Amino acid sequence: MLKYVCIALAVIVGEVVAKSVFPMPRLSQSCTKIVVRRDITTLSPDEQQRFFRVVREMHRRGWMDGFGSMHDHISHQVHGNDQFFAWHRRFLRHFETLMQEIDPNVVLPYWNWGTFWQNPLADPVLSSQFFGGNGRPGDNCVMEGTEARWGRNYPTKNCLTRKFRYGTSTGSFWPMRAVRDVMKTTKSHAQFRSRIENGAHGIVHLGLGGDFETMWAPVDVLFFLHHAMIDKIWAEWQAQDPQRFQNVDGYDSVRQPITADSIMPFYGEDIGSTLVTNGPGYCYTYDDLPTPPAVPRNKPKIMMSMNVSANLTDANIGLQQQSFVSQGHEAEQASADNEQADSGDQDNAEAGDEQPAAEGFFVKGHGSDEAKAKIMDFVPPQPMDQSWLKQSHYDPAEAARMQKLVSNVVAEINAERRQVASISK
Repeated sequence: MLKYVCIALAVIVGEVVAKSVFPMPRLSQSCTKIVVRRDITTLSPDEQQRFFRVVREMHRRGWMDGFGSMHDHISHQVHGNDQFFAWHRRFLRHFETLMQEIDPNVVLPYWNWGTFWQNPLADPVLSSQFFGGNGRPGDNCVMEGTEARWGRNYPTKNCLTRKFRYGTSTGSFWPMRAVRDVMKTTKSHAQFRSRIENGAHGIVHLGLGGDFETMWAPVDVLFFLHHAMIDKIWAEWQAQDPQRFQNVDGYDSVRQPITADSIMPFYGEDIGSTLVTNGPGYCYTYDDLPTPPAVPRNKPKIMMSMNVSANLTDANIGLQQQSFVSQGHEAEQASADNEQADSGDQDNAEAGDEQPAAEGFFVKGHGSDEAKAKIMDFVPPQPMDQSWLKQSHYDPAEAARMQKLVSNVVAEINAERRQVASISK
């Protein structure tokens, strides 16, 4: 049996034909070992450099273009509906398996954006030692970090871009306390998916901007670390109830009910095959989560028709990629409760691109002048722009509910910080 197949395929996705050429390794039917995905900032210097070498090689081979193209062409089938978690888990595993074709000892890490949620500019992941930060003025090209001066050939030939939401800042992200509030108050897969996708997940894409806020965002390796964090959040929620390793609910993009037997777009495998991270073909866990229970499942159903090709350098996604820096081209921009957001929430969402109140994501402190000098309030993530939400297959009403939830959580955090400051005075 072939270790993997190289696919040259035309996948009919609604009204779109997606063309792509890059390897698609077969998933194993057993696990010889369980690897651990870890926070990238906790990796040793050697582990970090091995990971960076692998992703640079994947970029050199043009595979990042392939992932960006695939994700873009079927975006409407795997966003804004309940295929979201399972399909992206399979997508991450596709990426990780290709990494391991280059270096079998490399494991996909995750980006814990919750650590520096109130000031992502201080996050080492967005520093020159890791993935770099904002694109340079004028053309938004990423000029530092492991992706410095990277080019991309999808959807057009350009540099890899980021364009922070507020010019020089991303705005704040979600604190993990808010994420865990969603975990504790959400029972169904469909509701949990909607709340995470339209809240903690979306704000990171919008904050980094540039290619990262488009549906071809997987041209940026940081996409996979962000989604590994989303996958970890799903895994943590699953671990709270053993039934969540066996069952899903909700609807697909054409409003057909989904179950564990429903088939994932492109991959042609059932959703149930993704539900246990240490199950056949996946074989991983996360560093601070208990090992999922072994839930036996049938061999995944394979529905996709593939034309096998040995050609890895087909020109239709430009696999022979050169380092390219654009000179002056602007990058293409392409529920805690069930109550409906009131009109004030909707008005705030429309104003979502206003600059946060103060540099560093703080606002004026409360209380006496002395207390103000000691502590300043954190600013919650600002509402996401309505047009971007709709364009990206998000649910504006759910996004407004999540905006209310995260704002309340940040207000609680601020109140507790002021109380501590008052006691220690």
